[in-house]
Amino acid sequence: MISVLNLQLPLNGNKMKYIFILFFSVLHLFSFSQIVEDENSPALENTTTPVLRDNPYKHLDSLNYSRKAIYNIAFILPIRKNSIVKSDGKDKPASMSSESREALGFWEGVNVAFPQIAKMNAKFNIHIWDNDRSDSSTQAIIQELSKKKFDAIIAPFHSSQAILVSKYCLDKKIPMFLAQNTSDLPAKDNPYVFKFHAPKNRVYYDYYVKIILDKNKRNTDIFYVYDGINKAERKVANYLKFMSEKDGSKRLKLLEYNSDLSFKSYLDTTRDAVYMVGYHETAIVNEILGKLVKLKPHNVTVFGHSYWVINNKINKSFLDTLDAKVYTDAFLENNPNLLSKVKSDYASLTRDRAVTDVFLGYDVAMYVTTVLNNYGVKFPLSVQDYQYKGAYINVNMRPIYDASNGLLFFENDLKNLLRATNNGWVKEFEPTE
Repeated sequence: MISVLNLQLPLNGNKMKYIFILFFSVLHLFSFSQIVEDENSPALENTTTPVLRDNPYKHLDSLNYSRKAIYNIAFILPIRKNSIVKSDGKDKPASMSSESREALGFWEGVNVAFPQIAKMNAKFNIHIWDNDRSDSSTQAIIQELSKKKFDAIIAPFHSSQAILVSKYCLDKKIPMFLAQNTSDLPAKDNPYVFKFHAPKNRVYYDYYVKIILDKNKRNTDIFYVYDGINKAERKVANYLKFMSEKDGSKRLKLLEYNSDLSFKSYLDTTRDAVYMVGYHETAIVNEILGKLVKLKPHNVTVFGHSYWVINNKINKSFLDTLDAKVYTDAFLENNPNLLSKVKSDYASLTRDRAVTDVFLGYDVAMYVTTVLNNYGVKFPLSVQDYQYKGAYINVNMRPIYDASNGLLFFENDLKNLLRATNNGWVKEFEPTE
C-alpha cells in the first residue's frame, strides 16, 4: 500500500377506475424500491404507499459543521503500482494491466479538473492511495484515513474493498462516492453513500415499468432474453419475474437463450413485442438480433445492454431495423464543448486516447468539489434538486428506500435512453419520475 500523492489546491473565487389508478400508482412507486440482492428469494417490499416519509437527509443533522474553508478528499484506486512494468527506453516497452490503465486514466481525469477546482472558493487537499485491489491494503489505508479528518471519500472500484470503506464511512459519517461500481452492496443500509451508476437489474426494471405504465403500450408483450448460466442475468430475470407477479399484468415472458430457441413460437402477431436482451457478448448478440429481425414486419423492438453503444462489432443494420434502444449513463458527447475541453486538456498530459475513465474521473472530481464548495458537508440538505452536468455523466441524486421506507442510500437518477440508427446512437428522451 502506498500513499501516492497529497495535493493541495489554492483558494479563489385517478369504483374500478380508482382501483386501476391506485394500482399503477403503487406500481410506479416500486421503481424507487431497493433491488433484490438475493437472486433466488426476493425480499418483500412495502405494498402500502406511505403518506409521509422522514426527511431522507436527517442522517446529516448530527454533523456540527457544514461549509468549510478547507476540505480533505481521499481517492482510493486500484492502481496496482507494483504490477506496472516501466520501459527501459530501448527494448523493453512499458506494460500494465487494463485495470491499472483504467485506474490511472480515472486519476488523470481528476488531474485535468484541478485548474477548475483551484478557482473555487474553498481549498481542497486531494489525497490518493493505491489499494492494489487488496482487502489488506485497503484496511491499512483505512487506518491512515483515521489519522486525519476526511470530508469525502471516492471509494475503491471493487465491491469487497468498497464495502470495507463503506463501513468506515458509516461509522465516521463521511460521504462516500461510488464512481466505478454498479453494485448496491457497498451502499446498502448506508445513507452516507452516493452512487453514480444504477445496477443493471434496476435499469431493465425501469424500462419494464415504463412500458407497463404507458397506456399507449397496453398491447405490448415484454420478453426478457437472458443467459441462464450468468448469475447477474439470472438475478435480473428473478427480479423481473417477482415484480411482474406483483403487478399482475401477465405481459412478461422470460426466455433463457440457447441457439435452438425460436422466438417465433412465442410471438403473438396480434400484439407488439419488446425484447429486453441481457447479453453483451458480440457473437451471441448478433445471433439474437438476427433471429429477431426475421420476426419483422411484426412490430418488434429491442432494448439492450448499454455496452452495445461502444461495441462497434454489433451489427448496426440489425439495430437500426429493430429500432434498438439502450439506457446508458454514458451518453456520448452529452456535453460536446466540455467533452472537447477535457479531451484537449488530457492530450496535453499524455499521448494516450482520452478514454471513458478520463471523463469519469474529471466528472467525479468536479461534482464532489462543486457540491462541497457550494453547500458544505451537509449538501444533501440543500440540494435535493441539484444537478451536475458533466462531460460524460449527469448527476442528480435520489433517495432509495427499503421495504420499511427506511433510507438505504442515494443513487444517481439521470439515465438517458439512446436509440440506434444507421448513423449511430441518438438520444431518444430522458425518463422522468
